[in-house]
Amino acid sequence: MLDIIHIGSTSVESLGAKPIIDIDIVFEDNLDLIIRTLEKNNYLYEGEKGIKDRHAFRYLKDDFYEHHLYVIKKGSNNLRNHIMLKRALQTKPRYRKQYQDLKQQLISNNKQDRELYTNSKTDLIQAILKEESLMKSIVLGGGCFWGVEAYFKQLNGVTDTEVGYINGVGATTYKAVCESSGHAEAVLLHYDEELISLKKILDHFFNIIDPTSINKQGPDIGVQYRTGIYNFAPEQLPFIENYINVRQKEYSKQIRVEVLTDLIFYPAEDDHQDYLDKHTNGYCHVKLDSYKNVE
Repeated sequence: MLDIIHIGSTSVESLGAKPIIDIDIVFEDNLDLIIRTLEKNNYLYEGEKGIKDRHAFRYLKDDFYEHHLYVIKKGSNNLRNHIMLKRALQTKPRYRKQYQDLKQQLISNNKQDRELYTNSKTDLIQAILKEESLMKSIVLGGGCFWGVEAYFKQLNGVTDTEVGYINGVGATTYKAVCESSGHAEAVLLHYDEELISLKKILDHFFNIIDPTSINKQGPDIGVQYRTGIYNFAPEQLPFIENYINVRQKEYSKQIRVEVLTDLIFYPAEDDHQDYLDKHTNGYCHVKLDSYKNVE
């Protein structure tokens, strides 16, 4: 049995490279049969290439694009790590920048040696995986992101915050968002689960929002002010759904909080980061000291 878990593409102009299409496939057994079948269809088997249980294939036909295929053993640690890395790069702009910077550095240093380029990213990948395993993250949309960020920065266990835009098409700007681009204003939280639990994060989130409101928080009205819980780990979904179901009993109206994961988070402009630290008299719809009400 085979399952496709990822299809991605990229291109590195400075390498003079073709566009690249990567396909990741999960298999349970019959690896020998898979290898033979792919080799009969113009794929070159390149082995595990240093990553246990991940088998690499390269398409040999001279097409417009370069095609890589990875067949990964179901249930293996490296499948878990592979999915974790893909998700980290998709949902965390800091990792995407580190990855892109490293690629450009490798291109420059390796004098367009593509094989060395593709095999030289292990250290960064391992660092990302280690940080992901130690530190949890989640994105929350709770109205104007200035106040939401300032509120969560106060909490013990929240180690880092970043404001930005999510659940819209493509990168955007504050001006475009205010003109109804469709994105939600949101805050990316990194937190230490040993100091603050996901339940406590959600308790604080519900403390500062009206979860029944649609496209409105406080006096702010607009699609960018809708509420949402985003980019949590997939295994956290049942807990989040149960949490919302329990909290629903406290409201006569339906809870309207979006619950979506693995979306691209686009960082906001620098002036919006830590906004209320820079503008001490700036606007804030959140009662910042209300965190004391959460037990």
